[in-house]
Amino acid sequence: MHAPTSFLAAAAFLPAVFAHYNFEALIVNGNITSAYEYVRQTNNSNSPITDITSTDMRCNSGGLLASTMAKTSTYTVAPGDNVGFTVDASISHPGPLSVWMSKAPDGTAANEYDGSGDWFKVYELTYYEITDAGIQWATYPPGSSGLTNFTLDLPAELPAGEYLMRAEHVALHAAEEFEGAQYYMGCAQLSVTGSGSGTPSPTSKIPGQYTGYEAGLIIDIYYPIPTNYTAPGISTWPDACVSHWANMEGQTYYGLCYNSTAADNTTSTESGSSASGSSSGSSAASSATSAAATSSVAAASSSSSAAAVAASSPVATSAAAAQSSAAPTTAAAAAATSSSAPKTCKKKRSTRRKGLPLQGTK
Repeated sequence: MHAPTSFLAAAAFLPAVFAHYNFEALIVNGNITSAYEYVRQTNNSNSPITDITSTDMRCNSGGLLASTMAKTSTYTVAPGDNVGFTVDASISHPGPLSVWMSKAPDGTAANEYDGSGDWFKVYELTYYEITDAGIQWATYPPGSSGLTNFTLDLPAELPAGEYLMRAEHVALHAAEEFEGAQYYMGCAQLSVTGSGSGTPSPTSKIPGQYTGYEAGLIIDIYYPIPTNYTAPGISTWPDACVSHWANMEGQTYYGLCYNSTAADNTTSTESGSSASGSSSGSSAASSATSAAATSSVAAASSSSSAAAVAASSPVATSAAAAQSSAAPTTAAAAAATSSSAPKTCKKKRSTRRKGLPLQGTK
């Protein structure tokens, strides 16, 4: 079923404010590195990849060239370090964000590794709410024009070695048909120290992580409005968790697996700030938190909407069925489950760091 002409005409104005983007710089424990110092530089400007069978899906076009790999530096990190990427200019298309890692074979340096080994997912960010207005993507916080950076903690069990860390955003604004989704990615080079003894699982090859026929890749996000969303690909390691609120450099860190419910937001730690923007770290569902400094959220949602967020998370694909349950389709169903919904966030801490302009203020 397709949207009526009048709706499509209105939706056509949305891409006018959108632009393509790249993951250009690595962030480690608050240190924002130079563009393409530790991230392999693409040679396709800021265009997306649309062929999911291409090796460009690993580290973007040009990311596997020997000259590109050799000139990219490798950053030494430890398990548990806070890492992330900056975005040029912002993640302005709707869709899920994820971070993948692949360990180079023994004896192979990160700047020699082509990413042909196994990949595992360590981070997934989807939506903070589904309302009558549609899916509210966590990559597009209230009052923003899209994320300009994001961070996550490396798994404590991460084994030592040379790695590629790959950011991927799937843009779904034209995903009504097969091969309509667009893929944006970038690879940072890491050398992990320590004595982590975990065994990352599940794993996938890239290309090969998607067939292109997943429900989360063929979807009309505008009409009819979805009642839930299934994130494509394997589940995250080690907790098979999904985040519903972005951690941004210079602002409060909510940890992984964070649900943007009113209850969580009113009890979470204090907000951080940056030189040009601030955020409460809450979703529009929370009436207790302040709005982004760049543009106030007009109104807080009702308590039933907040409950719906608490009970909602992407339904896992067959490879990741343990991730979460589907979002309820009615407020009553949400209210019935919100009181018992587990808080899966294992790490919540407040950090105040000097960082980049955030929430589209770059």
